[in-house]
Amino acid sequence: MKKRMRVHWKQGEANPQSRSMWTRLMQGSLIGAFTAGIFLANLMGREAVSNAGILNDYFVEKFQYTEINGQNLFFYILGERVPILLLLLALAMTALGMAGGLLLLDWQGFSVGFMLSTAIAKYGMKGIFLVLGSLFPQYLFYFPVYILCCYLASYLRQRMRQDRIGNGSDRGYIYGAWLTAAVGILLIFLAGVFLESYVNPTILKKILKFF
Repeated sequence: MKKRMRVHWKQGEANPQSRSMWTRLMQGSLIGAFTAGIFLANLMGREAVSNAGILNDYFVEKFQYTEINGQNLFFYILGERVPILLLLLALAMTALGMAGGLLLLDWQGFSVGFMLSTAIAKYGMKGIFLVLGSLFPQYLFYFPVYILCCYLASYLRQRMRQDRIGNGSDRGYIYGAWLTAAVGILLIFLAGVFLESYVNPTILKKILKFF
């Protein structure tokens, strides 16, 4: 088994050009989505977007004085975010895996660009701290998870292509690699959900004192 794993590792190392291509694709796609978010926010104008999300004055006022129940928030976020991740992990075993990962990653980049632009338009430079505060520290876990999903989909696609050439001899390894990666990715993601539920509200409340 160890010998087989070493062979698979060497095969993966032998194709650095493919990994480099996917890395450049993700970087370019993410930067493009981030830029598109900034462009759209400026195109719509300050008045149209000044009450979006955390920029809503009513939300800002209520959030400062509302006691957040971490447990309820945890299960709410779990129900909102985990089904999307599970779908992404399932797609990783198909030809749509890389496209699904890139779309989700791009949506995150677009959203951050849009919110940063609108926050600066409404609050000036301190709006940057408001947006970054709303993302910290959970997105230190979420973004790597989405990137890992893209790499996982790319890797599995390559292995399944080789599996078809080898008449199914790699099938058990592919399923094992997917399951191991999926469990690890889910654990990282759950850590992000925990931080978003129990740590982020405290950080955001402190930042909102200056607004």
